[in-house]
Parts: sequence; structure tokens; C-alpha cells
Amino acid sequence: MGTKKTESIDVMDAIGSNIRVDTYGWEVKRILPRINEDINEEWISDKTRYACDGLLNQRLDTPYIKYNGKFEKASWSEVFNIIKSKFKNADKDKICGMTGDLVNMETLYIFKEFFNKTLGSQNVESRSDHIYLNAEKRENYLFNSKINGIEESDFIFLVGTNPRYEATILNARIRKSYLQNKTKIISLNDIGDLTYPYESLDGNIGNIKKIIEDNHEISKLIKDAKKPLIIFGQSALKSKSAKYIFESIKSFLDKNNKTSNEWNPLNIISEDAATVGGFDLGLYKTEDGSNEVLKDLEDNKFEIVYLLGLDNLKFKKNNEFIIYQGSHGDKGAEIADIILPGAAYTEQNGYFTNLEGKLQKAYKASYPPEDAKEDWIIINELAEAMNHRKLFNDKGELDSSMLNQLNLYIEKNNSLVSSEVKNLTFVDESLKINSEDYYYSNVIARASKTMFDCKSAKANLKSTGTEG
Repeated sequence: MGTKKTESIDVMDAIGSNIRVDTYGWEVKRILPRINEDINEEWISDKTRYACDGLLNQRLDTPYIKYNGKFEKASWSEVFNIIKSKFKNADKDKICGMTGDLVNMETLYIFKEFFNKTLGSQNVESRSDHIYLNAEKRENYLFNSKINGIEESDFIFLVGTNPRYEATILNARIRKSYLQNKTKIISLNDIGDLTYPYESLDGNIGNIKKIIEDNHEISKLIKDAKKPLIIFGQSALKSKSAKYIFESIKSFLDKNNKTSNEWNPLNIISEDAATVGGFDLGLYKTEDGSNEVLKDLEDNKFEIVYLLGLDNLKFKKNNEFIIYQGSHGDKGAEIADIILPGAAYTEQNGYFTNLEGKLQKAYKASYPPEDAKEDWIIINELAEAMNHRKLFNDKGELDSSMLNQLNLYIEKNNSLVSSEVKNLTFVDESLKINSEDYYYSNVIARASKTMFDCKSAKANLKSTGTEG
């Protein structure tokens, strides 16, 4: 049993930093950066490097069934039989599936196939918040200027984002752009120290209205810039004004001929590794950009809820039967009636698409503990338990089918012409930045003792009496 070194992809955020995972037996001992000039250069974030001890803690290693409020260990056949019985007795419209932030694309794809084909349900969603989504064109949810394109920009406007916490490596590129080119940077909100100087506005959406009406200094800065960068964060897309903010700025850029095949200044910072892959594979149900599945879930319209690696869902459970599939005993497992132990990202091969739309593959460095299984296998075996037939014969067939659908979608999307969204309603409000709990952003980080120490140190930073 020696040390093994495996090339992989980081999933602590949506950057897709290239990493090397060093293991000894089952345990991940160390994570180091691999050079990729387009994405992370030779860097990785502190969270990527040090949260790996969370892969060992609070692990789910056997199926569980909840009896009288207490979890009891069970076999795979037991849990599959109960789930089969529940699904067979439920109306397909009363079933929903929601996916989490660290799920690879093969698992997302087979999960959707399971819902669509095995259960006959369309209620599948990869957004756990009320985030505005215009999925008509792929450019509406990508970081279109590319991460290394930041260094070419001559003006950057931050809208509802704190890139230092949401995308650390991307923030380092903005700093590099400032140091090399003295790039002018303005933020709609004052978001504290970003490690480089920037101007800030008061956070009011009225500023956006003035900009698109050509009545603000930023209007001229955008128009005069050769390569402007407009960066939207998740806080902007979660606000009441999300549709107005995104669509009006997009329209302003188009009207002033700032968007071309060579340069697209429209950029979204996705916070999670699974976000873009989920959208590319169609894991959403939306009407006018809203999250229909989450809306119905909050109204307790479902009888069965299948959570796939989803641990940050905020809803008040009523009488729903909840199936949780994941690697760690976190928030999703706490509210579950049945737990299916899955694998962490280092324990299975899996594709991820990063925030700029680049498809990358994470390679298996370790293996799931005890009775836990790779995520795609669990769903495939559940489909077999229900219909006496697997959805895919093996991983190769699944990969091929998923990549084929992805390529067809991208090819079709590239030929589409974006239609203008009309009837935008201005809402006079102040945009609030959702403070990202950087050290506790996902199940692995929350299970990490190092991240707990970092969080504690930050909380106690001002208790010395020397801070002035």
C-alpha cells in the first residue's frame, strides 16, 4: 500500500483548477496544483489545498433507514425495495429530484434519465436557490470572456459579486490585470478588501437603470472600453431585480456593439462545480427564469423528494418522504428518511464543466468507504430494481451517451440567435451581497477540521484588542 498520485480537477468552486491528489491507501493526504495557464496557472486556493481532510470525516458508508426518528443500518436491497414501493405508489407529478454542488456530469445525466424514463417525471432541478436563469443561450450562464481573458480587459464592472470568496483564483486574475494594466474596476457594492483598489457605488439598482439609459459615468466607460468585462455574481441573480439587471445590461452591450465573436463581455460567476454542467444537461424547470421545482417544493406539493448530493436546501419539511444520496452526513442526510451512501469527487471518475464552459475530467484517486458506491452505479442499480433493466450497461456507455447529448446541445446552441427579452420591470431596491461562508461552502469543507480552525480564527480575529 504505497502513495499514489492522480491528476484531477478541483470542485471547491466553479473554476475547475487543475490539481494532483496524493493518496495513501484510501486516505487523501495532500492536494497540490497542476499548471494550467488558461485556468489556474500554477495556483490553487487555500480551501482547495487544505479542505481535503474533510474527505475523511463524517462519511456515509452504509445505507440507512429512519425508523421512529432514528437511523438504522440497512442493506442495499432493503433500501431499494422501500424506494421502489414508494415510487410505484406515488403520482409522477408528486415526485421531484434536486441535485447538489459537487455532482459530476455523468451522475447528473443518469439522474435526469432515471426521472424522465424510469419515473416519467420532468421535475428535476439543479438550482437550490431562486436564481434567475435564461437558458435560451449558453452564453447566458457562462464566464464568456474566459479566465485568462481578464488580463486583456480595460474596464471591469462587478455586479452583485465578491469574487475574492466566490472564485478566489479568478479574483487573483483581476488583481493581476490591475497590476499589469492599471485596469479600472468598479463594483455596484462596497464589498470590502478585494486585494486591489476599486471604486464602489451605493448598491442601488437605480444605478443600473441610469447606466442602460446612458445617464451614468459607467455608460461611457463601457462604451469607450475596447474589452469591457461585466461580471455578475449569484447575489445579483438571486435578487428581485435579477431579470432586469441581467437582461437590461445584456441589451445595452448588444446595442453598443460590445459583443462579438472575438469578445463577449457578459460574465457569470457560478459558485458551484456542478452548476454549468447541470444547465448544459438541462437539469432545470423554469418559467420566465424562475425555479419552478423549488417553488412547488416550498409549497409542499411533492410527496417524494430525491436529493442527490444536495446539502444547502432551505425548505420546511412537511410529510415528504426524502431520499438522500451523498458522501457525507450533512444537512441533506439529517432530514432524510432513507440515506444512500455515495462517493466523494476523489473516489470516482467524473466530468465537470467549469464556469467558462470548459469540459474537464476528474480522475479517481481513491475509493468509496465500506458499502458506499459510486453515484452513477447507485442510480443505475435503482433503475434495475424498479424495471429489471439498467439504464446503461457500463460506465463507457453512460459517458458516451452523456458526451453525445452535450455535443449536440452545444452545436445546436452555437447556431441559435439570441432573442431580446422585453417587458423588463424596474424595481427600486438595494442589492445585498449574500456573504459567502468561504470556509464552510460545501460538505467537504464543513467536515474539514482545518476549515473549522480557519473559520474560528477569522471569527476571533478582532479579539486581541490591538485592532485599533
